[in-house]
Amino acid sequence: MKTTIKLLCPLLSVAMLFGCNTSPQKDRASGQSPVDTGSIKSVKSMHGDLAILWSAIQEMHPGYGIYTARDSIQEMYNRTYAAIETPLTESGFITAIYPFLCSLRCGHTQIKHSEGFSPTITPQTARLPFKVLVQDHRVWITTHQTNLLHTGDEIISVNNVPARTIVGRGYDLYGDDGYNETFKELFLSEYDGFEDVCNKLYHWQAPFLLKLRTTAGMVRTVQVKQTKGGVPSDPPVQEVDNYAGWTTEKSIPDSRLRFLENGSVALLQSPPFAYADTTIFSDAFKLIHQKRTKTLILDMRQNTGGDIRVATQLLSYLADTPFQIVKDVKSRLPNPALNSFAKYFDASITQGFVSGFSPAYKEGTWYHIEPKPAFGNLYGPFALDKADHFNGKLLVLISGATFSSGALLTAALKAQRKGVIFIGRETAGSEEGCNGVTLQKLTLPNTKIVIDFPWMRVISMAKRPVPGRGLMPDYPVKYSPNDIVTKNDLDLKKALGLVN
Repeated sequence: MKTTIKLLCPLLSVAMLFGCNTSPQKDRASGQSPVDTGSIKSVKSMHGDLAILWSAIQEMHPGYGIYTARDSIQEMYNRTYAAIETPLTESGFITAIYPFLCSLRCGHTQIKHSEGFSPTITPQTARLPFKVLVQDHRVWITTHQTNLLHTGDEIISVNNVPARTIVGRGYDLYGDDGYNETFKELFLSEYDGFEDVCNKLYHWQAPFLLKLRTTAGMVRTVQVKQTKGGVPSDPPVQEVDNYAGWTTEKSIPDSRLRFLENGSVALLQSPPFAYADTTIFSDAFKLIHQKRTKTLILDMRQNTGGDIRVATQLLSYLADTPFQIVKDVKSRLPNPALNSFAKYFDASITQGFVSGFSPAYKEGTWYHIEPKPAFGNLYGPFALDKADHFNGKLLVLISGATFSSGALLTAALKAQRKGVIFIGRETAGSEEGCNGVTLQKLTLPNTKIVIDFPWMRVISMAKRPVPGRGLMPDYPVKYSPNDIVTKNDLDLKKALGLVN
């Protein structure tokens, strides 16, 4: 899920609508995790930085008050401020303020360590001898490193703390758009988030007392130890060959394009949008056109965002008529570059905004943003691709990692192409839009931690979005623990079932 964005225009250093870097920065060597043993931050310095962050949010954050009432965020700030009573490490400070930041319900607003932060490795950090699948606030064992556990066991509690409580607290460690939970589930499941909660919030050490419900419905309690000397291999399983019968198009990089049934069905994977995709999309749709493909399965499940101009190009092959990808971009300030916290923001990103955008008319309490020629066209309408436009049946795979401009594309597609079918899980990005375009870096002066801080609000092309919710699939798909272990792609199977 790490994303490096390359902009089409080198004149701009503005950060464009991209999925946040959400992969845990961990060293998994020797079964150990990095721990912050660096300098201790004083209460005064942390209080000062938290006050600056809160003031910046109140003045200009585009998500302030949209999904959480302002008085509720104020109350959360007060509780967070009061709870910081003793000196903390940098990591401890980040953990302490993340729930407050999450109350904004903005997936683009994340916290990063200070520049040059270098945690050390220590064996004191607990490693759980199992992985999990989190769904609907429940937790199941997937892979495991002890024969005391079995794939499919549901965790009722850990050390007498209900699993639902652990999951709920884990949701406070990862910001997301609106009221969505699929991204948080994904993070807790696939990126060791459940283990992070056990370490950062509960500070547990091995052994771990687990209360389980087996696949047969029996309730039992076991005590499991921490794995030593590295993580051993899981019991061998037969992984599913999800692409049996598919032919991979070798001229398209990263196995992104596959064909089935002599080209009648195509599968195109779209990872986060990057500059090189402009050529990839052109070549891929030319092949799809040449093979007279009747059905296209577009895989957007790992598209966490990227350059929205590249997303616009993809839409040119799929929309029914000349189209838009966003309806409006607006700011809470007459000019976001002129704010009370300019000295804490990245000057090069500010210059990118000045080069690429200009504030325009006021509408209500918001200020409309217009792109400059250096950026290019933002609002459209954009023309369809004439040579290789796809007119067949379209199915789109989505998930809790479909975010930012990836989610904006799905919303625009739903609004501007008839008959498109969505399969999978609710998108992480809200269907109605998100905060972004210019994603600034707010460096807090005392602790030097960095806040990803969007400057503008983006309104999508969705016609009837549910406030605070992502785009919902027409065919929801849920995975079992065994599907995870065997890497069984149920989304793709569902799509093929609809094709057939």
